[in-house]
Amino acid sequence: MAGFGFTEEQEMFRETVQRFARREIAPGAKERAKKAERPLELIKKAADQGLVGLAVPQKFGGSEADWVTVGIAVEEMSKADFGLGMLPVLPGLFSILLTRYCSEEMQQRYLPAMARGECSGCFAITEADCGSDVAAIRTKAVRDGDHYIINGEKTGVSGGMDAHIAVAPIKTNPQAGAKGISMFVLPLDLPGVSRSRIPDMGFNQISRGTLFLDNVRLPVEYRISEEGKGFYLIMGQFEVLRVFLSIAALGLAQASLTEAIEYAKIRKAFDRPIVQFEGVSFKIAEHATWIEAARLLCYRTLYLADQGLEHNKESAMCKWFCPVVAVNAIHDSLLIHGHVGYSEEHPVEQRLRDAIGFEMADGTANIMKIIISRQLVGREFLPSNR
Repeated sequence: MAGFGFTEEQEMFRETVQRFARREIAPGAKERAKKAERPLELIKKAADQGLVGLAVPQKFGGSEADWVTVGIAVEEMSKADFGLGMLPVLPGLFSILLTRYCSEEMQQRYLPAMARGECSGCFAITEADCGSDVAAIRTKAVRDGDHYIINGEKTGVSGGMDAHIAVAPIKTNPQAGAKGISMFVLPLDLPGVSRSRIPDMGFNQISRGTLFLDNVRLPVEYRISEEGKGFYLIMGQFEVLRVFLSIAALGLAQASLTEAIEYAKIRKAFDRPIVQFEGVSFKIAEHATWIEAARLLCYRTLYLADQGLEHNKESAMCKWFCPVVAVNAIHDSLLIHGHVGYSEEHPVEQRLRDAIGFEMADGTANIMKIIISRQLVGREFLPSNR
């Protein structure tokens, strides 16, 4: 990544993913979004290509790729279908948590299956009364011998309707604020777990849902790290997850802009292609510039993460900037298509609805700006000392 370039191996990998995405993922993407069903056959094909287990350690059947390489896969797959674009991410993040903090038995139970695409996970963080303020969660886990008894509700869970396991921050000491939160691996087939789908305007491919936890008995070994460490663990996961969401949004934007360019070349008005009108060509030039700038920010941030360098500020920059770039680019791409783009038969309207979801997922723009401001000017100069 040094010198603003990718290695030869990464460029070859990009071409491989592009071919797979165009051949296998792009066909039927619009129909899959309408059905809101998990395409198990496609996921198996992606796993066979090594894409699902890309960041999973080799001893569990993965490729142990760096984050920049994972970003390449996310970008190219999202161009074809956002619903499958994030496939390589969660297995990699779950691998970090399980290999650092959980038993070998737990690792063997889940990570090989995740690499094969046979087990899917989700992060269950948001609750009805708190989203950005994670420390305010109310779901509780009460110790009962070798188990915890869990009660509460998690909502807005991306992948919640299809996932086999969830990683969830839960209060083990309600009086201790953020320091009273612990992290758990939660199998979603346990007695007392039920689910309800959230009917969204977009993001249907990722089956958002609400998880209801009613006296769920969870063995102690499913706790990740020590009690009271959950808040800080989940914040660490956000740093890289936000970058991948940003890259996925840019994949949607680039796909839409590419289609708009091709359409503008063949659509004629006043006896010439509309791309010859500066009102169209200047919009294309502007959005191409914004997308490229945003891409470079994302890949630089992933490079920092791969080097073990601080990247919290850069991650927040990606997360507020890239969804705005994507929504604006997709919106104008739709307008370039005119009434054709407004039709449900065209993929650009689906992408616009999906892209709006990126503006809220895993941290709003205002929260990201607080994070950035805190590092630039100092916590003591922010309102309420946030």
